[in-house]
Amino acid sequence: MNPFDYVKSINEKKVVSEMAGYNPFLSNHSFSNNLDCVLLANEMNTFPNLPPVCQYDFLYGTIRKGKRWGKWFKKEEHPNLQIIMDYYKYSKDKALEALQVLTQENIRDIKIAMERGGK
Repeated sequence: MNPFDYVKSINEKKVVSEMAGYNPFLSNHSFSNNLDCVLLANEMNTFPNLPPVCQYDFLYGTIRKGKRWGKWFKKEEHPNLQIIMDYYKYSKDKALEALQVLTQENIRDIKIAMERGGK
């Protein structure tokens, strides 16, 4: 089973007997994206050493049936990151370091140098 099948089974109230693929982190993270479940997911985070069966049973018993598929948080990238990576041929980490020292004027000059003409 895929780890998100367990989240789906908790949401739909369909018991799963096989716990081999249960991942407490992914389940807690999935439920923490929903207001009605965030406190319950946090409660499970305070007991990381509980066996997966106990964690699953707790979430199954306390979370109401419903459809909840919150969006996962994604870190926003700097708008000029790709330009710096292309211009200097830097890796992502190195470009992020460079962006800390480059001024807006430097970035503007790099954008002008990177402009390509044509159709």
